[in-house]
Amino acid sequence: MTFAEAVREILADASKAPERPTPGNLAERISREAERYLDRVRFDSAQYVRHPVLLWDDWEVMIIGWESGQFTPVHDHRGVLGGMAMLSGSLLEERFMTPGLVLRLADSRVRPEGDLCEIGPATLHRLIPKTPRAVSLHIYRPPLRMMGIWDERGMIEIRPSTFDVGEEVLARATAIPAGARC
Repeated sequence: MTFAEAVREILADASKAPERPTPGNLAERISREAERYLDRVRFDSAQYVRHPVLLWDDWEVMIIGWESGQFTPVHDHRGVLGGMAMLSGSLLEERFMTPGLVLRLADSRVRPEGDLCEIGPATLHRLIPKTPRAVSLHIYRPPLRMMGIWDERGMIEIRPSTFDVGEEVLARATAIPAGARC
């Protein structure tokens, strides 16, 4: 079974439950599966690397590989719900408010390995690695197709959400059975 198939199975099972699944409440379950694929995450010294895992039904799952010194711009998710799980390393998450459409830091916290968080539809934030390398899992419902990019003047652009590597890197990968590694 590929990583994408395993994630689709988790999402399909969750959709049968009486409560509506959210990205935040699925982050832990999907992150346990993702741990089997961490050796395939790619890193690039020039930018963080977004890996597609699954775009299915009204869900999107991606993994991001981070190196020290990289960071996202301050961005929103255009009304999309999100969840994030830290698979390795840690990220600093800064959340902002926009009184009078001007950015103001509202919260800043380190997200250590194992941390789970929800990203609401109106969340405005920035992510910055705090360790030499970090890997984070991101789940969106509906899929994240556009992001609003902000700076001290307000929103400056709407940018499409794209990936940096092909599906074959993680989505089509099969896990190495436990105990089979050298």
